[in-house]
Amino acid sequence: MRKQEKIHHNQRKTIRTFVAIEPGENLKMLLTDTIEKLKRMGFKGNWTKPENIHLTLFFLGNLNMHKIVDIAYKMGERISGFPSFVYDVEKLGYFAQGDNLKTLWFGVHGGKTLEGIYSEVKKSIIFNSIDVSKETFVPHITVGRIKKYPDHWKALLGSIDFEKIEVPVDSVGLYSSTLTKKGPIYKKMYTIDFEGGVIING
Repeated sequence: MRKQEKIHHNQRKTIRTFVAIEPGENLKMLLTDTIEKLKRMGFKGNWTKPENIHLTLFFLGNLNMHKIVDIAYKMGERISGFPSFVYDVEKLGYFAQGDNLKTLWFGVHGGKTLEGIYSEVKKSIIFNSIDVSKETFVPHITVGRIKKYPDHWKALLGSIDFEKIEVPVDSVGLYSSTLTKKGPIYKKMYTIDFEGGVIING
């Protein structure tokens, strides 16, 4: 492939992309402990790996690199100078269809500050001609997608309790997601730091 053809090929290549906030180590520990409890109770599923845990703001689908760069720098314009804050993780919840358990998650409460950062990121995405205007934000962190569970699963989930933890936030990340047979592989492409602006991660 000639150099010019290679450049055009790379421009056409798309990357599965999402915007998220990284967790703290205390959240990774909570995830590991909770999954171990669920396994002992008889729950089986595709569990979130500690290195993959994150608070998703937007899933953007497949984008070319030019679009990803534009979004990163527009986010930098909008959220540079945003105050650092914390969000709370305070319960284990679930999504179900009737009595069929589908997904387990940690509930997140970040108040007006988390809603504010979501709003600014949303404006950055819409500015780059990606329509996320109808999306609503239900902040949660996926623990696992469930394949098998005990008959009395609601009572068992109700017995899992933990002390509220606080997760500090001082940046937002723009990630790639590569799907493999062993599960997704996430890589942070850009960090949009509240104080330091846009940082290229590779």
